[in-house]
Amino acid sequence: MLRFDEGDKRFNFRSAAVLIHDDHVLIHRSGKDVFWALPGGRVEFFETSEDTIVREIQEELGLDSSAVRLVWHVENFFDYAGKKFHEVSNYFLVELTDHPKYESERDFSGIEEELDLIFRWVPVSKLSEYVVKPSFLVEGIQNLPITTKYIKFNELST
Repeated sequence: MLRFDEGDKRFNFRSAAVLIHDDHVLIHRSGKDVFWALPGGRVEFFETSEDTIVREIQEELGLDSSAVRLVWHVENFFDYAGKKFHEVSNYFLVELTDHPKYESERDFSGIEEELDLIFRWVPVSKLSEYVVKPSFLVEGIQNLPITTKYIKFNELST
């Protein structure tokens, strides 16, 4: 995975999925976190960001998917778990090959046993009721751009 640490600083290269089905978006969180994020994971060496997101959806949920298009290329700066992060992320609009049955706003677990991930399908119209990181995603998902946008987002405490 493409992650580098230097003292209390970490660089991540990540891909994330904007999965929307029946006006619901898929979000997830770690069992220890109070905020939600979009599913995804770190890019591996010599793997494209697009391939990463397809692999991550398969590993985390056991579902086949395809990346439709790149929505956002993001440079995000934030504090997490005692480290200052510089994260470069590609957010793809993703389609599932088969849509599983789900209950709106009902938690379910992923299939990766070593990860404590909680998933939830949330109505796009109710996304603002959730703490989502990075926070630009709430409005961004409710108003998806038609072309790829470059976002610089800094949440580092000063």
